[in-house]
Amino acid sequence: MSRTSRARSPRPTARLEGYVYRRPLSGSELLPAIGVGVAAGLAAFYVARLFLQRTPLLPEERRAGKHHASGGGPRAA
Repeated sequence: MSRTSRARSPRPTARLEGYVYRRPLSGSELLPAIGVGVAAGLAAFYVARLFLQRTPLLPEERRAGKHHASGGGPRAA
């Protein structure tokens, strides 16, 4: 245990219903949240880049007119 945690005596605190106190955070307290935000943004960018870079399975001329994977294009009678 650290010295400061031993010096403090645990005392019961009563919660007041409907009361929220928001204090300003220091820079060092914001770092974890900033890190998570940057990591999530980079992960989303990477996944979007993967989807944009993938190669189509069919050439462009065979894909024209297809609306779903199992059916062919327009048929001549």
